Amino acid sequence: MSKNTTSQALQSFEIEKAFQKAVRLHQRGRLKQAESRYSQIVDTQPNHAGALHLLGVLAHQAGRNDDALELINKALSVNEGFAAAHYNLGTVLQAEQRNEEAITHYQRAIELDPDYADAHLNLGNVYFESKEFKDALSCYDRAIELDLENARAHKNRSRALTELGQSEAAIEAAERSVQLEPENAIIQFEYANALRGDARLEEAAKHYELALEADPDFLGARCNYGSVLSDLNRLDDAIGQLEKVVELDPESCAAMVNIGSILHKKGEMQEAVDMYQKALDVDPDYPEAYCNLGRVLSDQAMFNEALACFQKAMQIKPGFAEAYVNLGSVMQSLGLPEESLKAYQIALTLKPNMDMAYWNLALALLASGRLQEGWDLFSYGFKSLQRKPLRPFPGLIWEGESLEDKTIMVWKEQGIGDDLRFSTVYHDLIEQAGHVIIETDKRLVPLYQRTWPQATVRAETYTSTGRGDMEHPDFDVTAPAGNAASFLRRRLDQFPSPAKFLKPDPAKVEMWRAKLAELGPGPKIGLSWRSSLMTAGRSFYYTEPEDWLGLFDIKDAHIINLQYDDAGPEIAKLNERQNITLHQMPDIDLYNDLDGAAALTKALDIVVTASTSVADMSGALGVPAFSYGMRKHPAMLGTNHIPWLPSLHWHGFSDAEELPEIIQSITKEVTALASNMSEDKS
Repeated sequence: MSKNTTSQALQSFEIEKAFQKAVRLHQRGRLKQAESRYSQIVDTQPNHAGALHLLGVLAHQAGRNDDALELINKALSVNEGFAAAHYNLGTVLQAEQRNEEAITHYQRAIELDPDYADAHLNLGNVYFESKEFKDALSCYDRAIELDLENARAHKNRSRALTELGQSEAAIEAAERSVQLEPENAIIQFEYANALRGDARLEEAAKHYELALEADPDFLGARCNYGSVLSDLNRLDDAIGQLEKVVELDPESCAAMVNIGSILHKKGEMQEAVDMYQKALDVDPDYPEAYCNLGRVLSDQAMFNEALACFQKAMQIKPGFAEAYVNLGSVMQSLGLPEESLKAYQIALTLKPNMDMAYWNLALALLASGRLQEGWDLFSYGFKSLQRKPLRPFPGLIWEGESLEDKTIMVWKEQGIGDDLRFSTVYHDLIEQAGHVIIETDKRLVPLYQRTWPQATVRAETYTSTGRGDMEHPDFDVTAPAGNAASFLRRRLDQFPSPAKFLKPDPAKVEMWRAKLAELGPGPKIGLSWRSSLMTAGRSFYYTEPEDWLGLFDIKDAHIINLQYDDAGPEIAKLNERQNITLHQMPDIDLYNDLDGAAALTKALDIVVTASTSVADMSGALGVPAFSYGMRKHPAMLGTNHIPWLPSLHWHGFSDAEELPEIIQSITKEVTALASNMSEDKS
């Protein structure tokens, strides 16, 4: 061997020793010393691929990605088959959001080293970012095959499974990652997110707490913890967590908006508005603040102002699906379901798995008269948590198939008004099924049992026929009332003519007619002017008793109170101020005694009511009734009336300024009907 050859070999040996020392410094976190050693090596040997590569890695760690790309590419020009360099080049490209190029280099690293677990993991991450969740899952699965105890791979696999709708498997994967690294705050956070996505809120809260124990300054975990506490209705605790986020980060608009949402939920509207404004003071272009502010304004019936907020949110963030949903909701409130359809369709284009958008779309389709399309989406009411209660019956939900020789159990959903309206399909079910079980509010049991004596009517329950023990159900199939309606009222010609009505207690009806007769001759007109649950948004559709003074001018009319909450002070004030008599019938609790309320309602000649259960009760009994509320209400099914309740005359409006005209119109119609009734009796 020549002296030159020996000298070169010694030099290479020394360079390699220096390189290994530099690598050890790098691994120990002594980055400046490592960088200095790598640079000395490159000065001596400009084509040292290892030093060029790791100088590039250091540049990336320092946030100098342009330098990193140049250095790692130089390393690859020296040694194209350098798997680690391809991997790290992919990492830099991914950080620069150059995902297609990153994929190319991760794939090349895997070609060179098929067992390169981190390359499989990062390739999966790029696919995940690109919303190619199946490809991401395949990569995570391979990473785990190569390294069974790779907690990050299990965590990321959980996220991919969540996006693919496999919540149970997602939770199992996240749980495995927690078992491997229980002290890792991010892993606890992701497990909590998976539990939250499966509505396991108490467990999610526990693991957010564990994430915060591991890292008290983990703002994302604290934000999500606050949101879960809100979902658990621990509102003050939720606000406390989110206020801590704002304390740690005074510019956290997300936390401020979440606090505003909770204040909104608590009914503290002005405080919610103030919090959204605080977020906008920090960031005048924060779209979520505008969107949530619009929701508060909408609930206050300030529809035009709400529209402006949603439009501003969409201007700032054109792909903001939630803003389109809220915009559509306001359009529906304004009686413009066709316009709302466009907003919901855009929202679903932007976010195809948005349950709330599908639910609102269903209502808009029904309001537009597109019954079959609307009913087909009606189940999204449960998925979006807007239809309640959700009662799981695995494998037993009726899908419209034949009911011959079968027992079907139908159950109440939503409020009394919805139940009364949907109950009009029970006549059909009884004709079609071997037997029908009806579960309803206990206050309606006597009325329903009398109407359908061949059915079993019982108070709604969540025991053996609902949540819990499903070993011995006493039915073959089951359906919430709205689902039954969705199969039996798919076209307008499926509404029965003549209509069939509920049957109140005949003895009680006669008793009330006798009591009403004691007031003297003339029409007996029931009056209810609002709901018992009042908010600014709901009160938009309600009136005051003084608004109906015209009814008292009807010749010989006697106006009877049907307001079912404690309206005594209002009535006393009205009677004294106007020197009139709004009669309160004795010995009846209009809220708790619905069988008695049905009998009283049936004994009346006419009912005038806001859009509450009083309207639905009147229509279900076949009593002529006049009601007012949302223009193009979904219950109208695209018509100018309520097909479910043909005796109910509907007056819709979308602007508070229209209400005096609505009142005047109803009063005029009631006057004419009362006059005709008097002539018929004479």
